[in-house]
This record gives sequence, C-alpha cells and structure tokens, in this order.
Amino acid sequence: MKRANVLVPVVAIMLLGVPAYAYGDPSGGALFQILMPMLAALWAVWMIFANKVRRVVGRFVRRLRGGNIEPELTNPEGTAEEVAAPQ
Repeated sequence: MKRANVLVPVVAIMLLGVPAYAYGDPSGGALFQILMPMLAALWAVWMIFANKVRRVVGRFVRRLRGGNIEPELTNPEGTAEEVAAPQ
C-alpha cells in the first residue's frame, strides 16, 4: 500500500472538527490515565498466563540444576490401582 493512500485519509480525519465529549485532567492526570490502563493490561496478562510462566521457569531451573525435566506426579497413597483395590 502506498504511503499517500494511507496519509490522505488520516490527515482528512485529523482535520475534521469533531467535538470530544470527554475531559482530560491537565494537572498530571494524563500520566495516570496512560499508566493505569497499561498496568491493568499487564496484570491481566500475568493472571492469564502466570501458571504457564511458572511451569516454564520451573522447567528451566530444573534443567540448569541437572534434574529431571518433567517431574513425576505420584500419588502419596500409591498408584490409582493400589488405592482403588481393597487389600
């Protein structure tokens, strides 16, 4: 796409006198209005992917220590067959 094909509509939209029905606080509120949504988005991403990040970091640390990459998940009471079958 040519630059002129994008530039002309963007300039036309910027030159239109559309009233803004909002208020931006000129006394430092702009910093808050920019940073808080960014922090909220980062927090949301962390909450969504935190478990996966922990697993990846844990796997990396185990690899650095020379341990087993995939830890075995064992039942402390024994295997499923041993727990289900009465003795």
